[in-house]
Amino acid sequence: MAPIYLRFRDGRQTDILIQTPGTIFPDYWNNKSQTFRQRILFTNEFTEKDKAAIEEKFEELKAKILKEKNNLKGNQPSKEWLQAIIDKVYCKKQQGAETLSQYIQRFIDEAKDGTRLTSNSFNRKVFSSGTIKSIKVFQLVFNEFQGIYTEKRLKGIAERKESPRPLKVVNFDDITIDFYNDFIRFMYDKKFSPNTIGKHIKTLKVIMRQSREEGLHNNNEFERKSFKALRQPVQNIYLTESELKKLFELDLSGNKDYEIARDVFLIGCYTAQRFSDYSRITSGNIRILENGKMVIDLIQQKTGEKVIIPVRQELKVILERYNFNLPKTHEQKVNKYIKTIGKEAGITETVRVEESRGGMTVKKDLKKYELIVTHTARRSGCTNMYLAGIPVIDIMKISGHKTESEFLKYIKVSKEETALNLSDHPYFIGNTLSIAK
Repeated sequence: MAPIYLRFRDGRQTDILIQTPGTIFPDYWNNKSQTFRQRILFTNEFTEKDKAAIEEKFEELKAKILKEKNNLKGNQPSKEWLQAIIDKVYCKKQQGAETLSQYIQRFIDEAKDGTRLTSNSFNRKVFSSGTIKSIKVFQLVFNEFQGIYTEKRLKGIAERKESPRPLKVVNFDDITIDFYNDFIRFMYDKKFSPNTIGKHIKTLKVIMRQSREEGLHNNNEFERKSFKALRQPVQNIYLTESELKKLFELDLSGNKDYEIARDVFLIGCYTAQRFSDYSRITSGNIRILENGKMVIDLIQQKTGEKVIIPVRQELKVILERYNFNLPKTHEQKVNKYIKTIGKEAGITETVRVEESRGGMTVKKDLKKYELIVTHTARRSGCTNMYLAGIPVIDIMKISGHKTESEFLKYIKVSKEETALNLSDHPYFIGNTLSIAK
């Protein structure tokens, strides 16, 4: 998307060029005629309705300029005069105009009720509950940065005998590099990890882009390279086939909640899917191939990608236990229970981890079961398939990864495991040698 510029000429003395808040795809625009191209291939990202809205805004702007020009009464048009008209038409800086905080709340409300779709260029769809939750967490942090607290947070601050931040409202035009540095420092002081900080910056950038496209501001500071989302490599684990066997064989019949959590988690391990996908499998996803083998058909919620997963024996046993309709469970519960279950199963290997909090890196030893979360299931599935010798391209068709480089970053295979796996490869076995004596 490129910004739309307005050029105003009035005789030889006036030639003003100003960037408007509007944006457009350059391929759809005819620079010579200064209109849309006659033939446009509409997509989910740019619909016929979007084109009509831009044209309507053009006409509104043109009419407003002509009207205001007549009110000049012989005075020379200025850049400030034209900017004020653009601001009015695009609803910017008007008294009572929507603030950034108000927009964030509307963004969340529309995402929840389905009237706002994701901006993904290939597959615009409703926001997932996980994404909405992430935006709401950002809203909470952003509000606290401004000195805006919920009653519960204020109570917690009082109990800790801390001082709340003074009220300082941040609006669209306040999102600058100085704001970025202050906001980063604020989150570091709260002992957030670099990846958590990066996630909040990424959310803010999405909100700023969307609000700019809706004509609420003309601020591009957040697009600068220095306004970046922090990211640090995460030390994730995967569970080996032998560890999965321990989980599978663990008798949890005395605790139904634990048994369901374990079974749902293992389904993720055997399908290499995300929790949002592997936790909602029903009999409607099951299909039998012409060779008699069972597969699971899924449309991934995050990407809209269709995947077909062969069902291995352990997976079939679990599905049959629930008549191919998994009981409903929450991700938070599985995350909580699976650590205790992992401990009971004897997944107690010591793992050295590094954590960055508040800009400080800390090394500590943890038991492997302490690091198990719902997403460990997907990573375990991908890694174990890779170690079993299944071609990467075939695993990607199951996992939904788009590129091989993305997939290889995702799996967790140590150099030791790679060497062990390759030691039985024909190349390293070599030829039978006849050694002369």
